[in-house]
Amino acid sequence: MTGNVIVLNGTSSAGKTTLAKAIQTSADEPYQLFAFDQFRDGLPDRYRGLNSPEGSPGYAGLNVVAAPDAGVVKAYIKLGTHALTMLHGMHQAIASFARTGHHVIVDHYVNHPDAADDLVSTFAGLNTTLVRVVCERPELLRRESLRPGRFPGTAETQREVMNECFKYDLTVDSTHTSATALAREVLTHVANAAKQGITINDTL
Repeated sequence: MTGNVIVLNGTSSAGKTTLAKAIQTSADEPYQLFAFDQFRDGLPDRYRGLNSPEGSPGYAGLNVVAAPDAGVVKAYIKLGTHALTMLHGMHQAIASFARTGHHVIVDHYVNHPDAADDLVSTFAGLNTTLVRVVCERPELLRRESLRPGRFPGTAETQREVMNECFKYDLTVDSTHTSATALAREVLTHVANAAKQGITINDTL
């Protein structure tokens, strides 16, 4: 029997990691956590770029492009060819876990149509629930300002991209609702979908 896959996709500081931990705590069965950040941090330093030019390793990897916008610096995360290949490997690993009977939570950051398409094709036939994790803008920016090592404006630039990647099964809002309550909502949805034999949706 294959395991369930819960994909949490949302901006930086939206509450994905907190929700993932709450799902692990609330679920009756164990859920293995995979996080985009784990794979990002595993990249060689030279493939983690900051305003890296075309043709460089940083450009081919995960490139943070910081640019002024109306006097405010905003950061855009660009996934290059190597980063997309890395994500393909990540998705294959997750699918392998699920196909060997493990339940999986994916704390993800999908901001590229190729990455979204790869996830959907790799998870084909799996009991996958795509969850969009959102947070109201003032709270999102407040959280971001409190987190060390975050580029200001990253969450702001990610908000619309997150909405466009998938046809989500469920949207949860972490602004005023506890992670425990959201975890129960997600797990109820997963249980109902499993009873109906629902597998992953197609991308938009």
